[in-house]
Amino acid sequence: MNLRKSIIDCIELLSLPSKQLEYEKNVPIANVPAELICGFCDDLYHPKSERLIAEFTEEELKGLAHLYGMLCESTTETTSSVKELLKTEKWRSVVWIAKDLADHYKRNPVYQGSTDNADKPRV
Repeated sequence: MNLRKSIIDCIELLSLPSKQLEYEKNVPIANVPAELICGFCDDLYHPKSERLIAEFTEEELKGLAHLYGMLCESTTETTSSVKELLKTEKWRSVVWIAKDLADHYKRNPVYQGSTDNADKPRV
């Protein structure tokens, strides 16, 4: 698994309300608001992981930490649907931060210091 790509894909989902609504439509039995948060906070973001640290620049790690903090704050919102979640100020902040990060990763998809070369073009 390419950790950097997985995190960038998750951030992309968090940055696009239309994709969040589509995800909920395609997975009707899941608690999608919880899945959106857990996908990043529980499954991918482990700030002390050597692998994570090796895959991102110092500035990128700060951005990930900021997103993590906002996702944690958004857990205080009790919603049963993405539509309801998107109406909350805290979730709109999550989307805004994720959009900013997603824009950065579109310009910088690969970190040159990365230890995972699986998805890098060979020269």
